[in-house]
Amino acid sequence: MANERSVTGRRAMAQELPTNPFVDVAMTLFLEDIAEKQGSEGLLDYMMAQGTSLAEAMPAEDYPTWDDFIAAINEGRSIFSALEGMEHFAGYVLVTPVSPFHEAIATYVSLMGEMLPAHAEAVALYNGRVQNSAVESMNILHQSFRKALVLRVSVDGRPVKYAELANKAYDGQIIMAPEGWLEVLLERAQISLTQLQMAIRQNSSVILVYPPGEAAARGAEMAVLAPKVLGMAAAEAASEAGPAEAPAE
Repeated sequence: MANERSVTGRRAMAQELPTNPFVDVAMTLFLEDIAEKQGSEGLLDYMMAQGTSLAEAMPAEDYPTWDDFIAAINEGRSIFSALEGMEHFAGYVLVTPVSPFHEAIATYVSLMGEMLPAHAEAVALYNGRVQNSAVESMNILHQSFRKALVLRVSVDGRPVKYAELANKAYDGQIIMAPEGWLEVLLERAQISLTQLQMAIRQNSSVILVYPPGEAAARGAEMAVLAPKVLGMAAAEAASEAGPAEAPAE
């Protein structure tokens, strides 16, 4: 990949990078150690902080137009492509074909056994407090990363907006945005429910990323729906933001 990268000038996409069972198990054991010593609360705090810190360390990106942004995604020139291997699906929807962590989790489980219950507990805490969109603990890191990253990716000088549509665990379990919220998000995404179901069957995550100018259209409705979807902390933030804001990430 180093040679291809030097020739083309693009970032290597996540799905192009090799994995190693030793690294996979070692990384997962590190998280298991945190879960064992600090419990679900400590694991949740650690993964959210790591995702945010990683995004904040990334170089800022600004694109003249939305089409330029989508081209950068598909050509591997955006940090979205470099770390998560995201691709444009349709409308304002991006997908991650294969989660960077799924092989690591599967390798760990096959060699070491099931992960500690603190992982499921951390997911429950995250879904209740932050946003109801995680199906496995690694989603906490991914989504914290995305939430911070969109503040660093802009179109015509204005940060893009995002919301989670669906995520799939390494074992195939799926979580989608709740029904009351989903209708609003799909309209914003410009795809149908059938398209979303097809997208999550074929990919590990499906997210809505849209231009800044689209943010104000349904702010008031989103503030009303937020408690059903995001948990109280994020719902309060949405209410404070007012009707001009996009859906809480």
